[in-house]
Amino acid sequence: MSLKIHRVAVLGAGVMGAQIAAHLAAAGVRTHLLDLPSDAPHKDPKIAAAIGKNFRSTIAYLAIENLKKLKPSPLASESILGNLIPGNFADDMSVIADVDWVIEVVAEKLEIKKSILKQIAAYAKPHIPVTTNTSGLSLEKMSEDLDEAFQSRFFGTHFFNPPRYMKLLEIIPHIKTDKGLITDLTDWIERYLGKGIVYANDTINFIANRVGTFSITSAFVHMEALGLNVETVDSLSGKTVGRPSSASFRTMDVVGIDVFAAVAKNVGKYAPNDPYVAVFTPPKWVDDLIARGSLGQKTKSVGIYKKETDAKGNSTILAYRPKEDKYVEQQPTTYPWQDEAKKVSDTIERIRLIISHNDAGAQFIWLTLRDTMAYSAILLDEIANNQPASIDNAIKWGFNWEWGPFELWQALGYDTVRERMIQEGVKLPDWIKPGLAFYKATPNSLEWHINNGPKSQLLGKTDKEQAIPKREHAYYLPQSKAAVDNRTLILGNSSASLVDLGDGVACLTFHSKMNSINDEIIEIFQNTLVKVKKDFAGLVIANNGEVFSAGADIKQIIGAIKENRYDAIESLLRRFQGTMQALKYATFPSIACPQGLTLGGGCEVSLHASEQIITGDTFAGLVEVGVGLIPGGGGTKELAVRAYNQAALGENVDPMPYLQRAFLLIGMGKTSTSGLEAIEMGLYNHAKATVTLARDFQVIRAKKRVLQLAENGYQPPMAQNKIKVVGDAGIQTFNMSLINMVQGRQISPYDALVGEKVATVLCGGEIDAGTFVSEDHFLDLERRVFLELCHEQKTQDRIEAMLKTGKPLRN
Repeated sequence: MSLKIHRVAVLGAGVMGAQIAAHLAAAGVRTHLLDLPSDAPHKDPKIAAAIGKNFRSTIAYLAIENLKKLKPSPLASESILGNLIPGNFADDMSVIADVDWVIEVVAEKLEIKKSILKQIAAYAKPHIPVTTNTSGLSLEKMSEDLDEAFQSRFFGTHFFNPPRYMKLLEIIPHIKTDKGLITDLTDWIERYLGKGIVYANDTINFIANRVGTFSITSAFVHMEALGLNVETVDSLSGKTVGRPSSASFRTMDVVGIDVFAAVAKNVGKYAPNDPYVAVFTPPKWVDDLIARGSLGQKTKSVGIYKKETDAKGNSTILAYRPKEDKYVEQQPTTYPWQDEAKKVSDTIERIRLIISHNDAGAQFIWLTLRDTMAYSAILLDEIANNQPASIDNAIKWGFNWEWGPFELWQALGYDTVRERMIQEGVKLPDWIKPGLAFYKATPNSLEWHINNGPKSQLLGKTDKEQAIPKREHAYYLPQSKAAVDNRTLILGNSSASLVDLGDGVACLTFHSKMNSINDEIIEIFQNTLVKVKKDFAGLVIANNGEVFSAGADIKQIIGAIKENRYDAIESLLRRFQGTMQALKYATFPSIACPQGLTLGGGCEVSLHASEQIITGDTFAGLVEVGVGLIPGGGGTKELAVRAYNQAALGENVDPMPYLQRAFLLIGMGKTSTSGLEAIEMGLYNHAKATVTLARDFQVIRAKKRVLQLAENGYQPPMAQNKIKVVGDAGIQTFNMSLINMVQGRQISPYDALVGEKVATVLCGGEIDAGTFVSEDHFLDLERRVFLELCHEQKTQDRIEAMLKTGKPLRN
């Protein structure tokens, strides 16, 4: 990779431009955010004073400040704001001469974009990429007035909103773009911004918005024909078919009904020959909502749905009835197949079951899926250079669908779907002939998963097969025992596998439900430590999917409590603690790869590895207090030891401030909102943990780090046997704070009891201050307190409530 990006200029400080700048800042890139100049200081004296003499950059300054208010938060941490530098088009365009990439994100109007590009051309260094974040305007027209040298480095980089969370980035070249520069920039974007790249043609709305918008506008057509209400449509077009819970109309409310309608109508304006052009015109009632300012979430949650709050603060979501022009309580229609469908975990098999029925709900699902598949086939050449994978990846990464239209078509049975389409008179392109396969492997098959997708694709009407390059940085990790690749399997059971990553590095990966820690995982963990010590240079601990681990299997714990088998709980804790200690003091290096949910016991696993490589979307925390317990797999011990070690770095330093930080992490069940925040809040040691925004590169980076540590002569930490604790005096200090919180009604009396138990372990137990103890002493306390809490009825009630509702009971 020859391109190095250290500084970037983002021109346009609207909501999208500011969020793109924030994502770059999270990657450690110094980012200039520029917008129109202000003629005078802000009218609010507090804002004017904060901005000071740089008042001409007020718009950019306020855009950066507004990042703190947006939900979901575009900020990995407020600490990244230091990488954002506000400026304006009149005074600060000269900074472009020093940046490595310029991104134009001004208003979505062709003449405005053409004007700003001329200004960029006057300042930008030769050969650096200059890109536009347009949602669908023509790049050829945008750059037509600029010289060929500029056009060679100009192309589209279409981020999806919100940029921090959406994986898709569409790259839109035009005929004069330097392909080498595109390759260099996309390589950097994949590695450091964590984006999934899809190449799109320079056509209206590109790929994801063209197909994704169509899927929603077609829902309007079939909703009307089948007589469905809006909430029924959303119940049918969300998780039921492998799409987000926001489904169709809730998605419109989130995006903004006006924004959605404008994107849809662009097809009629710029692609009048589209065979489904009439479908892109939303019904009149949508225009009526827009006219009255009912645009969705941005207009006080009034759009297709309306949020109302009663006098007691209870909220209700009402649904719009177009014919009556009013909002009513939701009344989604139910169908006979729904109970059976809920039991089918595999999305493709669930859809297959549903479309075998013929009621209005099943018809709606079939017809909207059918139309989207057919439309994708018709447009394949025009928007995606005949590459099915481009459309499938765009729709998966840009709209969070589980399967793209071509993947779904093939998985449901290509010929079966095609024949049904033909019988129903659906328009299809000539190249859709009997017996085709869009991909070499069947979607959702073991071969598909092992290869991290298809090996090749059929290039539409060309009737040629094109190999899809294997992503060398992507490692396959099984999500179930049935999905294990026996070629790399070292050992395993139904809950976990140890696989060979090559080059002397093994990877332990979980595949229990939610990757929860159970007896089988502990057993494999113990065998793993023996095997790796004997045959490998080191260990990576990484899991596939959206969850690293949701914690210990609390079903196992409540089951033992009900059967009065507290000895079984103690045995489980001993084995869990012992395994974590063995991991911590292993003679080989280990790298944990937290990503997504990393809670409770899963977090404890990651804490005991030599180092951690954490993804930007890691939501980590020791959350056991939510069910009336404490971290019992060494997590409480680990934070206690770290607190005492930090205090020991100074001379006569009071450890209480460090213990208070640990107490807040455990006692409040604090959870990070990002990998960076997990480090900043003290959960992970900043000297041992690094953050990557590119989840696809997490495992290969962990593997390389293991090899680096091993090559440098890795030495495990020394066991600690002389830790000077604060003892009973520290416990009393914490108790006083807890009593005050109960009296102030901030916590319940039972929360205070659990808090006292946390303090007991952190402070080293009921012993004299200044006593020296070992790590084993903390582990003994951890087990004792955990078991004491298991005997409490209110803890048992909290566990039962969590299992039943997914939420802890506050008692």
